[in-house]
Amino acid sequence: MNFKRNLAAAFALLTAAGTLSAFAQTPCPTQVLIVNPTTSKDLVCLVPQVYGAGGLVGRNNGGPLDITTGHAVHFQASSVRSFGPINSEIGTQISQLPLAAPVSGFVFSGGVVTPNATYGPILTDRAETLGKGKIFLGASYQYFNFDKADGVNLKSFGAVFTHEPEPQLCASPNDPTVPCFNGVPIFQNDIIATQNRIDLKVHQVTLVGTAGVTDKLDVTLAIPVLNVRMAVASSAQIFAFEAPPTKHIFNVNGAQSLTDSFSDSGYSFGMGDITIRTKYLARQTEKASLALGADIHLPTGDAYNFLGAGTWGFRPFVIYTGHTHGLTPHATIGFQGNGESILAGDVTTQTPTKAHLPDVATYTFGIDGAIHHKIGYAIDYLGESILHGSLIANSTFTDYGGARHADVTPTAKTVNLASLSAGIKARVSDNLLVSFNVLTRLNDAGLHAKPTPLVGISYSF
Repeated sequence: MNFKRNLAAAFALLTAAGTLSAFAQTPCPTQVLIVNPTTSKDLVCLVPQVYGAGGLVGRNNGGPLDITTGHAVHFQASSVRSFGPINSEIGTQISQLPLAAPVSGFVFSGGVVTPNATYGPILTDRAETLGKGKIFLGASYQYFNFDKADGVNLKSFGAVFTHEPEPQLCASPNDPTVPCFNGVPIFQNDIIATQNRIDLKVHQVTLVGTAGVTDKLDVTLAIPVLNVRMAVASSAQIFAFEAPPTKHIFNVNGAQSLTDSFSDSGYSFGMGDITIRTKYLARQTEKASLALGADIHLPTGDAYNFLGAGTWGFRPFVIYTGHTHGLTPHATIGFQGNGESILAGDVTTQTPTKAHLPDVATYTFGIDGAIHHKIGYAIDYLGESILHGSLIANSTFTDYGGARHADVTPTAKTVNLASLSAGIKARVSDNLLVSFNVLTRLNDAGLHAKPTPLVGISYSF
């Protein structure tokens, strides 16, 4: 009973930690015009506030543009539309980074530990369980260096921001100081064309512990610790179409200019979303094994700093493992349902809004085998389908004068990610294994990382 009470208390504490971290945050309200806005230190606000605390607006509202008379200087809605999906993709997919699997390289029979013919997969799981009273402990390190989003080069991409509509300025009687055409102020056609760069790197250490509750039931606790480093840079140029004097102009160190450059950076460090896994060996024969399981994702990571999803997640799954002449084919299929999160909502409103974090269908298959009696290998295909995810695409914007500018267009649809995992496990002592792995993306869908290395160590007893 004491064990159950302690487990319940720990569970409540972890949940409360995640909840309190969410309430302790400050939004970045760049979508509304407010006086004297403050700059947030949260990574989720780094992109929206790269032009200033108030976004792409006048200096009186915390932006970089000179103040005008007769109308508000505001391009913030289009900047939110362009950059919002990027923020959402970063937050959503960082919270779904793959963890090293809690796979023991050993089986226990009659209380004696013996090595398997192979040492098992690295980023996926297999059906076999540890055995009653047995323990698996593991730690791994991964480094993610993201370079693309939906095929858009994050190191160099264009985005065009348009002025907010103000047709009331051309209503009768018309202000003679506001030239209009077809009921629209000429200055409303002004745009700000930008060239942008986002650098995003994640260091992830994962601690994993598995206990064999019965011969057929395992319970696993996985605790990721992340260091997220992000930098944003933007070079902006105003294209104005009204007669001089120009209505929209940057104020650069007290001087007026049609161009300006902006940059900001930040980092976060802390615990990510804890995962609790249960796995039950439903059927086992000489040729194959089948397991049923479920993952519960606790919102313990700070979503405002891209350390967690900001909501609960529940993923039931099925695992198949075959046994054929020294090779072990394996496959999994699962579906993760998520709750509502600020990462899918909008942090640029005065009060952050939440929306449903996209659900994710997962599917993997691969083989593991032995190179040597002390060295095993594992090769796996990892697939994810992010349902109704936010994404961007390269496009072109034609301005009022007919010139074309590089731009991005936001949309939402199912995003299918495909990756290849390849690595080895080496037995360095009786029950101790070390792992080396590389995860390589096979397509450009979603948030794309360069080949991702993994180093791990595990011990079973």
